[in-house]
Amino acid sequence: MPLLSDMLNNPIGAVTYTFADSSSGTLNARWAFSAQEDVHIVCKGTAIPDNSEKPDTPPEVLTVPAGKDPFIGAYTITYAGPDGQESDPWNLLITRENEIYYAVWSKNDVAHYHGIGFVSQGNLICGWRPVT
Repeated sequence: MPLLSDMLNNPIGAVTYTFADSSSGTLNARWAFSAQEDVHIVCKGTAIPDNSEKPDTPPEVLTVPAGKDPFIGAYTITYAGPDGQESDPWNLLITRENEIYYAVWSKNDVAHYHGIGFVSQGNLICGWRPVT
């Protein structure tokens, strides 16, 4: 098992996005981050698409690659920590090349986190870390 100091100094995170509402494209997030000392629960969040063009493909029939992928796009996302307190909103941009998804979390046009992921059983699963 890695040392706690390694997890805090070189943090990594994991997040799963599932569709809360297939008609609006809203995503539910479940996430964890190794830099959260003494936190041993999965936290939550909600991502709202920044446009109204999503999704063309309902999540229950999503296959990779899809003609028009409902995960791809820009979102405003609010996360809640282990205490349930919501964070200030983040901007989330999800892109894809072939089967691999790329995510960037930013505030005020500054990228703070970036990640990589894939779709499994209709869910987008990403690992992420701080931008260095």
